[in-house]
Amino acid sequence: MLIHEWQLGPKMNQALQKQQPADFRLWRAMLSTAVEEQAAFVLRQQQLVTPEHSLRQSLGLREQRPFSWQDGDLECCQLCSDALHQGFTQSRLQQQLSPLPWVLKNDPKKLDVRVADNLDLHSRRRLYQEGIEPIETDATALYEVLQQLDIHAAA
Repeated sequence: MLIHEWQLGPKMNQALQKQQPADFRLWRAMLSTAVEEQAAFVLRQQQLVTPEHSLRQSLGLREQRPFSWQDGDLECCQLCSDALHQGFTQSRLQQQLSPLPWVLKNDPKKLDVRVADNLDLHSRRRLYQEGIEPIETDATALYEVLQQLDIHAAA
């Protein structure tokens, strides 16, 4: 996997100019899909502004239930079982009104090894929190580079 576009050199551009879409797709697929891994691109932590009145409250919807087992889920399972005896439609309606838990204990870091092995580099870094060091960029550095180019062009 390539992190920076400059690692390819002119290969992508040549593939476009020579009208070789298969080669271009190959080089593009080798690039990382994570924008924040690109050179000199650092996302700053932004504070999310939460409105006082959410859309969920304005529509009168209930809060999203957690994936794990909660108190009162035993009664919910019993209601779903009773609805199943009344028919599929009634059972489906009961499950939509009071969804059942997906897992007994919710562990967000638990992921099957086969799935984790097939993740791309960026997703694995996020999963295992192996972040890359952010690059501090100087906005005035571009001006100095342009001045040096002007000096070389004038010479």
